[in-house]
Amino acid sequence: MTSVDDDLRALEARRRDTMLAGDVKALGALLAPDLRYVHSTGTVDSRDSLLHKLATGVIAYQQLELAPLAVSCCGHAVIVAGEMRAEVLRGGELRQVASSYLAVWRRQGMDWELAACQGTASPAS
Repeated sequence: MTSVDDDLRALEARRRDTMLAGDVKALGALLAPDLRYVHSTGTVDSRDSLLHKLATGVIAYQQLELAPLAVSCCGHAVIVAGEMRAEVLRGGELRQVASSYLAVWRRQGMDWELAACQGTASPAS
């Protein structure tokens, strides 16, 4: 049996892989119906709007790294904190993204779903 820490690290890796692959079906299975996804730019997406942007290529992740991850349990929810480094194709322009993020995963029955994610742009070096 794995620990919650291991489970959530695996889910974050799966989320990363699905976003890189543009696999909206697999990503959709990880997202809560009432997801609130706040990008480091301040743009806010729901589950449906995020999946639509990925499906139509409005956003396409070219590279994506999530590390290091800190996992904190809070009852039926878990907070994952980390740093994101990415190359994102948005509006035909390749952008470099560096941010800190918090992701909230909650347990629904036997499964975990991403309920919220918020990124904050890292200060320029």
